[in-house]
Amino acid sequence: MKQAIITGSTGFIGSSFVEFLVSKGIDVLAIGRKDINNISKIRSKRIKGASYINLDMKDISNLGDKISEIRWNVGNDCVFFNLAWGGEAKLSDLNINAQMQNVAWCVNALKISEDIGCKRFVQVGTMEEAFTHKYLKLDHNKNDQYNRHVIYSVAKIAAKYALQLKASNMGIDYIYLLHSHVMGEDDDKDSFLQVTLQKLINGEDLIFSSGEQFFDVISLSDCSLGYYLICEKGKSNQEYWVGSGDPRKLREYVERMYKLFPSKKEMNFGKLPYNDIILEKDDFSIANLVADTGYKPLMTFEETVKDLHDSLFDDNSD
Repeated sequence: MKQAIITGSTGFIGSSFVEFLVSKGIDVLAIGRKDINNISKIRSKRIKGASYINLDMKDISNLGDKISEIRWNVGNDCVFFNLAWGGEAKLSDLNINAQMQNVAWCVNALKISEDIGCKRFVQVGTMEEAFTHKYLKLDHNKNDQYNRHVIYSVAKIAAKYALQLKASNMGIDYIYLLHSHVMGEDDDKDSFLQVTLQKLINGEDLIFSSGEQFFDVISLSDCSLGYYLICEKGKSNQEYWVGSGDPRKLREYVERMYKLFPSKKEMNFGKLPYNDIILEKDDFSIANLVADTGYKPLMTFEETVKDLHDSLFDDNSD
């Protein structure tokens, strides 16, 4: 891979991946729906080594014209990496129409990637799919489990199969990937573990569910490493999971954070109800990724948490 086109490049993960690729000497075309002046300083700094095009995914079919305008030439070793995804409000806003629009935009992205000369197309899914495949098998006359991400992840699954069929007809290399929960600086989604870290530092009450469900966490940098290796070495028509290779029960992650940053408040597990699917260790397997690319995470959970802590609570941070 000598070149890469990255959609969703101004996001939490996308901007980090752009920075990673630029550090590897890869010529990157970053695409985002926001004006370059309207993104955070952190993300703007991350993508500064790339060429940038302000383009909404609904207009992705116009990418060829936009590339011509900035005179960015697509060579014979360019990967199209489709990370962009949106909702009307948030990703999990339960708006079916907004979510399903993404499916069509993904297919349009695949079409334009072929038109401009990309030989490989990589689509990013979501960890929520692991829940949804099981969720959809439930008898909802008997089961009452609920997952607010289900509409979002069903649309992701629809995109996966639509792209698979289209890519097969087009003869283009197509890879689908999913990843575990990503932890790092500038995450604006208020994830459970990030909120828990803030509660530890602020001395707030620590009330949780039983925490017996399995979970998996990777650093932002290890996520970018996995993405990179998939682009470089991933096999066509394969599906990969980017994770730590060592999933734990959610309770263990909280306890390890507590050990790093003890609080005067006691941890209270089992005080909140949990009414969702329980994932197993195998749901987070990175076996295919390791076998095909040699992927090995470089950061421990403790190192990842410390880095996040520093970015959240360092008074001298930008």
